[in-house]
Amino acid sequence: MATSSSVILEYDIGFDILIAEIERLVRSGVHPDRISVSQESAMQWACSARWAYYDRPDDASVPGRVDAQFTLLRLLLEKGGDPNRRKNRNSTPLAECCTEFSSYAEHRALERLALILAAGGDPRKTKDPALCLALGLGDMRGEIFSMPFRDDAPAGHAEAVYQAIDLLLKAGADIEAMDHREMFNPVLMAASMGSVPLLRFLKDRGANVQFTTPAGTNALMYCAGDVNGLNQSRAGISVAWQREGDPVATTRQLLDWGLDPAAANARGRTPLRLAVSAGNLDVAAVLAEALAAQGKLLASDARLFWGTEYESRIAALTASASPKKPAKPKAAADGPARRVTWTRASARIDGPSDWKPVQYPQWLRTCLKEVVARLGAGADLRVPPDLLYLEYDDHSRSLHLSRTKSYLSRSGAVELVAQVPDWKKMTVRFSQIEGDNWVLREAIEWPMEPGMPPATDALCDAIGQLCDRYLNTLK
Repeated sequence: MATSSSVILEYDIGFDILIAEIERLVRSGVHPDRISVSQESAMQWACSARWAYYDRPDDASVPGRVDAQFTLLRLLLEKGGDPNRRKNRNSTPLAECCTEFSSYAEHRALERLALILAAGGDPRKTKDPALCLALGLGDMRGEIFSMPFRDDAPAGHAEAVYQAIDLLLKAGADIEAMDHREMFNPVLMAASMGSVPLLRFLKDRGANVQFTTPAGTNALMYCAGDVNGLNQSRAGISVAWQREGDPVATTRQLLDWGLDPAAANARGRTPLRLAVSAGNLDVAAVLAEALAAQGKLLASDARLFWGTEYESRIAALTASASPKKPAKPKAAADGPARRVTWTRASARIDGPSDWKPVQYPQWLRTCLKEVVARLGAGADLRVPPDLLYLEYDDHSRSLHLSRTKSYLSRSGAVELVAQVPDWKKMTVRFSQIEGDNWVLREAIEWPMEPGMPPATDALCDAIGQLCDRYLNTLK
């Protein structure tokens, strides 16, 4: 008999018991989407071969476990499992399949991906682009798992990724789509990995190698160095930048395709300056030669090579007589981009969540939506939506207003937070990064009873006070 109740299983009951129990539940009428393995859906668990290694089995038993997961996945789909249902950090079964290619491609990853796509998996419905996930995009800022494209990759690893890309493109994946941080798309990932074969593969399938991010950054800059400032991150939420693959060959290929070596992004960073800053002097020398060929090599750029092994090579080039640097381009007005974050935050407040109703009650959703609607109307000059980014954090069920795209910064954020899980206090506070710590500077608190939050007017006024005081919104 079918049932609508949810069932939560735990990893530690053992792999074989999990397989048998999930199968028993499904065959007894429990819908596949009502079954979870800890925080993951049963579908996500069946899509991920890493769980075949969870309890450190002997190597001989792993293929049988992978086969059992595949058989279970097929059963879950036959019984109505949704390949696009989000759970656990907004991931979908399709997204789980895509992430397998960086480390577990040999464990029937292509078969699982084909099965999910045949069942209606939509590569346009994943949080981050399915193509980026298949190419190794990780959870942390700037994280890419580039194993398939390294010189020491097992035979056939890159080919499996190429086949996955073709499957996803056939299913409607957007080859230009960027990740939610607007740092990467497939071409930019390939450039960052220093992989000429991957770039050529993507170009052959219609990718625009001239693609430029909203911040004015292109593939040549990603190949050159740390364009996203990963090594300057102070919040401990980024991976460290490192040189990957063959950036010299990749730079030459991008130049052959017509990318401008003199281009600068919205922060005034050029490929050559990025390469020098990253210590990629061999890449910088190639860029200097390209600039000289176009009559664009500045004397100040040539001086960057003084005292290096490339000094004589660059000295032989003709530098521009003008010592002036190109004028730093002004960043485009990003008021509309900031307003988009307000619309997105409002939608996420009411969007799908892994929290149970008692953990994320309707009254809290209503309270947060009313605050966003009131401030988003722009009536309070201390809280201008064209100046501030707004982020809703589903983990803490809180709002964060900041001048920077990531609220975790030295300029800080004004936050609206309810005390979880007893709901006895609501706080408007200002915090900022100091060193590697998130430091509280000021807090305005209201005691409350569950279901009876402070008045919207009071919350909005407190947010306005702290925005004015710490984010200088009236200056």
